[in-house]
Amino acid sequence: MPLTMNPRGLLCFALLLAALLAVLPASARVMPGLYEVNEAVPSRGTTDRAAATSRGLERVFVRVTGNQAVGSDPKLTPVLEQAQKYVQGYRYDTVDNQLYVHLTFDPQAVNDLVHQLQLPLWPNNRPGTLVWMAVDTLQGGRDTLRQEDYPELFGLLEGLAMERGLPLDFPVMDLNDQRNMPLGALWAQDEGAAERAGVRYRPDATLMGRLLQSSGQRWQANWLLVHGGRSYAFDASGTSLEEVALRGVNEAANRLAERYAVRTDDTGVTSAVLVEISGVRSFADYSAATRYLQGLAQVSSADVLAVNGDRLTLALTTSTQLESLRDVLALNRNLQLAKDDGLVDLTGYRAPLGSAQNPLRYSWQ
Repeated sequence: MPLTMNPRGLLCFALLLAALLAVLPASARVMPGLYEVNEAVPSRGTTDRAAATSRGLERVFVRVTGNQAVGSDPKLTPVLEQAQKYVQGYRYDTVDNQLYVHLTFDPQAVNDLVHQLQLPLWPNNRPGTLVWMAVDTLQGGRDTLRQEDYPELFGLLEGLAMERGLPLDFPVMDLNDQRNMPLGALWAQDEGAAERAGVRYRPDATLMGRLLQSSGQRWQANWLLVHGGRSYAFDASGTSLEEVALRGVNEAANRLAERYAVRTDDTGVTSAVLVEISGVRSFADYSAATRYLQGLAQVSSADVLAVNGDRLTLALTTSTQLESLRDVLALNRNLQLAKDDGLVDLTGYRAPLGSAQNPLRYSWQ
């Protein structure tokens, strides 16, 4: 079931998102507001509020599971019917003569429900995604899409990002950006140019789109998502520039959620993964590193095994695959992957990565 996108509602969320992003770095970050929604209501009556609460909780489930079709899961039906049980608080606001109820849901209660229903959980530490877009119209030809030229479009994109829980950033497109990401390179979806142009923004993921008007009512878009050494190409079609742009961001959120969501089929068999972090030179470093690892949704425990000089060794208990765990650790800018120098003995045997003989090695920056 596709995500319903109300332009007016998305623009309202865009204003909140813009304020929040103003104080956050363009990198992996804890996404705020995942458990808060605004729902339009015709009145302040309890019946209207109950219906809005059910709709709002479904939207929260989309954000925290990363699954935009989660509302069609029959397991969720009885939960949505009792959505008011999970509300922490609510208030009413009026915008442009439209009454809204602002709902805040209990994060712990929602997360517990996700586990009980055996749904995926997308932790709130999510990759900051930098979006570059170029457009080719029948009348105007080819050009770079700039925020100041298309404020409503970018407002819709930021609103959708809030709905999906995906932190988005857009280049300012000053002379520096134009030099590092010229229109030709953007249209060609040149990954090298994107890497160079993105240095100033330090994104975790880069999304490039070329949006082509093929007729008066038909648009096509080609998208490329680059993240963590992998590239994902996908297409979109629609009847407007806005539609194919929204579809691109929506699909990017789908791909990233698939990569980072903790799934129930990942759980069951736990393992200990040893991690060695060098460069831990102060108690503040020690506290920050251990607090981060202990707070990961993919890690059930993070036990300190040894502190030797500036090296900290921990055992992480996890049911997540090693590759997925490494993806998550890569989201923290303070953890820089060190050279893998696991010992190989005379027989050619190499200790498994993450073992005591060959731990995951990082340096703390």
